[in-house]
Amino acid sequence: MPKVILVLIDGCRSDAIQLTETSAIDRLRAQGASTLTGRTVTPAMTLPAHFSLFTSMSPLSHGIVANTGSPAPSNMAGGLVEVLKYNGSATAAAYSWEPLRNLAPPSALDAAFYLNTDGTPFTDLDIMAGAIRLLEKLHPDFLFIYLEGVDQAGHASGWMSEAYLTALKTADQAVGRLLQALTECGWRDEYHLLLQADHGGEERGHQTPSEAVLTIPWIACGPGIRQGHRIEAPISILDTAPTIARLMQVPPHYTWEGRVPDEIFATGAADCPQAA
Repeated sequence: MPKVILVLIDGCRSDAIQLTETSAIDRLRAQGASTLTGRTVTPAMTLPAHFSLFTSMSPLSHGIVANTGSPAPSNMAGGLVEVLKYNGSATAAAYSWEPLRNLAPPSALDAAFYLNTDGTPFTDLDIMAGAIRLLEKLHPDFLFIYLEGVDQAGHASGWMSEAYLTALKTADQAVGRLLQALTECGWRDEYHLLLQADHGGEERGHQTPSEAVLTIPWIACGPGIRQGHRIEAPISILDTAPTIARLMQVPPHYTWEGRVPDEIFATGAADCPQAA
């Protein structure tokens, strides 16, 4: 079964990638298809955006419109993790913000690594270390990795501040360690990698629906993905789940609102089976 790793850098602005040294992210862009003009949802908050990513539904459709500790999504929402699990995929996640545990219902995740980095000396590098341990031990079909340090720096010091750009360098270093681990395991050509943000930000928040908040990077690379391709069609965070399903040859959930950006695929790439 084709495999996917999804890396989410919380609060990463597209223009920040262009303004600082991000060698690992730049390598993914060179080796795959990408856009720096992707769009997130409103409200552009972490939990609503993540539920939109995993359910391919707008916040008004899935029902999560705030960073609540006990989210109760619509019964119509079909999450990516349970769709993959239902179709026989092994799933895992590494994250640092506990409400994200609600992205997958009980028994949908085979393994998880959680470490609270808020107000602690732990960083995105520690989260990535845990993710790499999951990768090496379990070799999962789908691995979700959430990196929070960029968003934390934005709220503390301001988006595009020196501290914010430094945090992005740390996140990029974490991505570099993931690429190194895949190479050392001999799995670099086995996994598709998707990297994106949930939202951007300005000043010390992301409540205002401005371009700086709503614009996100969206990158895909791996077997069958065009190399060095700049995506021309509009891309939404709602398109991520359908794209992962296509890459893993799993039928999409019937409620998903997003679409697969067909232009990212090289000629002859395999199609996903249609939903029943």
